[in-house]
Amino acid sequence: MKKIFILISLLAMADITAQAASVGSPETQGKGKIAAEAEWSYIFNTDLDFKKATRPPGHNADRPVNFKITRGRNTLAKISYGLFDSMDVYLKLGAANYNFKGDVYTGDTKAVDENLSSKDSFLYGAGFKIAHEIKKGWIVGCDVQYLTTDLDLNFSAVNVNTGAVASAKYTNCRIQEWHVAPYIAGKIANFTPYLGARYSDLRLDQKSPNDPHRWNNLVFGAAYNVGVFTGMDWNLGESFKLNIEGRFIDETAMSVGLAYGF
Repeated sequence: MKKIFILISLLAMADITAQAASVGSPETQGKGKIAAEAEWSYIFNTDLDFKKATRPPGHNADRPVNFKITRGRNTLAKISYGLFDSMDVYLKLGAANYNFKGDVYTGDTKAVDENLSSKDSFLYGAGFKIAHEIKKGWIVGCDVQYLTTDLDLNFSAVNVNTGAVASAKYTNCRIQEWHVAPYIAGKIANFTPYLGARYSDLRLDQKSPNDPHRWNNLVFGAAYNVGVFTGMDWNLGESFKLNIEGRFIDETAMSVGLAYGF
């Protein structure tokens, strides 16, 4: 009963707030063991690269540039299961919201400032983690993960020449993110710091309202695919574990997680 109460409490904590794919704890649970975790992630910046779009008439010379995620918040619950001693599989469920900004250039001249924002939307994903203790106190591992969410976006644009403002709502925007993240960790008393590199990618697909005078089928990807991350586990007794992590280059983000192992 006590363990069930703790599990429900952690899941409730994860549902309080709001896509950054964290690596999380460098250790696996052990075969047959389960862990429940409440995790909060915040994106400070992710640069995006425009890929393609269906342009409206008269906009063939327009170029979206400098687009980025200026703020992203993920809040989720994570359930991990030890498939083997050195391998976990896990599921993530929660909420995400984002702010974006960017510019539209006509030729070499800036024409429009754009801002987009979303409300909390359902976020889900899955992954697996492999970790092996190569010698006493030293761990090598790798995390593989996929996350996705569908957003409703509020859009506003300001013409930099006239000051005219346009607004719209986009109800079909999907963000998908995945990564492969190898790392090394070392145990020091109740702490386990870790450091690694990751290859990641992000895809944003945005469809406009059914209007031939608006941009449609916009696709953005991550501007940078290789990044580094570092973090630390802090064992709070036999069952609880606190994780803090930062991610850099491919995105600037941090996460905090509190896990309970059964």
